Amino acid sequence: MKEIIKYFNLILLAAITLGCDSDDKTVDVILDTFTSGGVLRTIDIDNNMVYNDLTMQFDNDANYTLTLEEQDNQNGGLLSEVEIYTRFIENTRVDTNNDGKIDDKDDDLSTEEGLIRTLTASDFQTGERGVPTSVITFTAAELVSFTGVNESLIQGSDDFELRFILKLTDGRTFSVDDANGNVSGGSYFSSPYTYRTTVKCAITESLADTYTYQITELISAPGGRSNCPSTLTGQVTWEETDTPGEYTTTDISFGQFDSCYNGIFKEITFDEIKITWDCIELVAEGTIETVEEGSDKEEEFTYTYTITETSGSDITIEFGNSAGDRGTVILTRPNGKVWPTLLTR
Repeated sequence: MKEIIKYFNLILLAAITLGCDSDDKTVDVILDTFTSGGVLRTIDIDNNMVYNDLTMQFDNDANYTLTLEEQDNQNGGLLSEVEIYTRFIENTRVDTNNDGKIDDKDDDLSTEEGLIRTLTASDFQTGERGVPTSVITFTAAELVSFTGVNESLIQGSDDFELRFILKLTDGRTFSVDDANGNVSGGSYFSSPYTYRTTVKCAITESLADTYTYQITELISAPGGRSNCPSTLTGQVTWEETDTPGEYTTTDISFGQFDSCYNGIFKEITFDEIKITWDCIELVAEGTIETVEEGSDKEEEFTYTYTITETSGSDITIEFGNSAGDRGTVILTRPNGKVWPTLLTR
């Protein structure tokens, strides 16, 4: 087996090194030369694993769909069956013993791997390339039931892992340990044999609003280029986009950028600045592009947010930019509205 895999890897490397005009030429060179193996190529992934933290259940139509193509030098003639194994992986710990803190005393909800489904050659249809293709869908209900995980304890960013084993008619098998990087993550094959169905979070309310903010600590970037005041107050407005949970913002820096860099730049451009509510995080995206006075030096500033505390209408965020400026801000929702449960620390 090891010699076969090694030979397969050499053929892949040769094909990639020589360069090909199309995906078709790449796979034809490999499969015409290598006579014993096969791969599962990822055609498409559709992740609809959306979990609602208010109902503590997956949405009714939550599912994960893969479109895979089996390739061997007999145009699928070597395909016998495909075994699919799954397990639940807890990436966000939960206070399972209700002692008010998350530590090693809490249960790890991750489960052992088990065989959830076996596909035979009859479960594949001839695709556009003339090789077996299959659309494989797992509902959230099926994955929860099979793994036995407590659905009410699942959180966004947890996931179910799916591992595939391709079995050929001559008795050979191929899975994640048999594929090198060119196969598992290459531009053509994309055959990792394992997939993570990362759980997404339902957007339970809109965060579009005008907020007041108070910066309680502001530290200039190393080197003294910026000159930040110790505190700042003001307002910032988030507006909805066409994407649920994504918002434009009038100021990604809560007044920090203008205050620390006043008079330093002759040109300032805001490129796709937005805030995204990503499960338990608020993610700052986009860049501030600048041209410095007197030197025409160009620079880009990006920002990061880290939520440290949430209390009623107030959320405390430690933020910083790529230049090294950093600070702490208290962002307050208007009219006494509290922050969503997912963002609570």
